Amino acid sequence: MSVKPLLFILPLLPLTAQALPGVHQHGFGRLSLAQDQQQLMLELFAPAADIVGFEHAPNNAEQHTQYREALARIQNADLLFTLPRAAGCQLIASQLIEQDEDTLNEAEHEHDGEHHHDEHEHEHEHDDDHHADHGHSDILVQYRYQCQQPQALTQLSTQLFEQFTSFNNIELQGIVATGQIAATLTSEKPTASW
Repeated sequence: MSVKPLLFILPLLPLTAQALPGVHQHGFGRLSLAQDQQQLMLELFAPAADIVGFEHAPNNAEQHTQYREALARIQNADLLFTLPRAAGCQLIASQLIEQDEDTLNEAEHEHDGEHHHDEHEHEHEHDDDHHADHGHSDILVQYRYQCQQPQALTQLSTQLFEQFTSFNNIELQGIVATGQIAATLTSEKPTASW
C-alpha cells in the first residue's frame, strides 16, 4: 500500500483549518502529514504572501528574483523540517503542486502582457472577480520521504517560522501509525510529538 496524495486522504479528517473563518488567512499555514509504513508525505498550504512576500505577479526584476528564491526555499525540505534521526527518513521528492495560475504564468513568461488560463482556473477557492479585487494567491508544496525505521517517527519540528517570518502559526493535521494527530505549531512551539 502506498501513500496517496494527501489531497485525497486528509479531507476525511476534521481539519481545524476548515473551521476557521475564510480559507485564505495571512500568517497561517496548514501542514498535512500522512504516514503509511515506511512512506511519509507532508503537504504545506499557505498564502503566497507568507512565502514570497506578495500575492501579485512579480512585476520587476527584483520581485522575479524574490519569487524564484522563495519558491526554491519552500521546496527545500532540509531547511524547513526536522524528523527524528533514528527514523532514518530520506527525502525522495519535493515539489510545488499548485499556485495561482496568473502568478505562475506571469513568472514563467516574464510579462508577455497576457494572462494565460488553463483547465485548472476553476479549481481555485476564489472566483476571478474576487481574485482580481483582493489578489489572493496560495501555494501548495508536497514533500515525500522514505523512512527506514518508521516506528521511530514520533515527532516533527519545523523551521518555517525562521525561514518565512510572516507565519504566526501552522496547523498540523495528520494520520500516523498510531492514529490521527493535530497540533498548532508556532515560533515558540515548533515541534509536535505523537
